[in-house]
Amino acid sequence: GFPDFSPQFYGFQVDPLEGNRVWYVARGRGTNTGPFPPFAPVPTGRSLVNPPQACSLTFDEKGLVTKYTIGVVMDRQVGNTGGLGGLYGILYAIGRPLPFPEAQPWQMSKRYRLFQGVGSLVGALAGRK
Repeated sequence: GFPDFSPQFYGFQVDPLEGNRVWYVARGRGTNTGPFPPFAPVPTGRSLVNPPQACSLTFDEKGLVTKYTIGVVMDRQVGNTGGLGGLYGILYAIGRPLPFPEAQPWQMSKRYRLFQGVGSLVGALAGRK
């Protein structure tokens, strides 16, 4: 679905606590000019700019991959995926988001906004002393 996709991988490093695991950052960009079944069988022509996402590969004794993690967004404000990673971010960027909350951009809840406001107020009051 993205024939011009340019993957960007960098920052490879062995986990200091798990010697059989390698961490890296993935980004990338492209344009939906080809079919992307079943989500966009007709190309949308929209661009995709992924945010930086933490990824890892875990290997067994034979050097085979036993675990692959991807899509953990490190900065929600980068790119045009609404701060979403993995497939959810791709679909959001091309205008085909999935219809459930986890596949939508994160929004601060009213309770969390209140909590943040109280924290800011307490911090401001403590700074006046």
